[in-house]
Parts: sequence; C-alpha cells; structure tokens
Amino acid sequence: MFKFYTAANLAEAYLIRGLLSADRIESKIFNENAQGAVGEIPFTQAYPEIWLVDEVDLPRARKLILKYECSVDDGRFIVCTSCGENSPLNFEVCWNCGRVLRKNGG
Repeated sequence: MFKFYTAANLAEAYLIRGLLSADRIESKIFNENAQGAVGEIPFTQAYPEIWLVDEVDLPRARKLILKYECSVDDGRFIVCTSCGENSPLNFEVCWNCGRVLRKNGG
C-alpha cells in the first residue's frame, strides 16, 4: 500500500476514492473515524488519507487528482443518465447516486 492523498475532509476523501474507483484504481481510506479524536491527537493526524493498494497505479491516480484539483464550477450542469439528477459540469461522479457522469466525447 502507498499513501497517495490527504483529503481536507471525509466528503472529499470519498469523492477521490470514487474517482479512483471509476478508473479501476483500488484504494482505501484511513483515518475515517479520527475526527472524533481531535484534541487528543493533533488535527493534522486526523485528516482522511487515501492509500493506493497498488503503487503501479500512481501515475494514473496523479493524473486524476490533477484534473480534479484544476476543475472549476462554471455554473453549467450535466444530467446523470442513471438517476436523472443535475450535477455541476465539473463533477466526475453524480452527487446523488455516485455513478460516473458521462460527458460528450467521454
């Protein structure tokens, strides 16, 4: 296993794990329940961490993170083909059902 990313919060950790999973990159979240220990341990040790199961996936995972970190919400949306909900166009997965969003040309 290889420590790959430290998320700002648990919601972001799940989003990152979903992006990785959609690209068939297996990962695990550590410190999932550590927020309750803040005060007894330093808050920096309580951030959720994403660990890759196989280090060979690191180059692909880095590309996904770069794309994620550079995405901007421009007010447009995409309709999920699975549940019909609207998600911001810069989302990679549906906020409602967690399915990968299919974009034109992708």
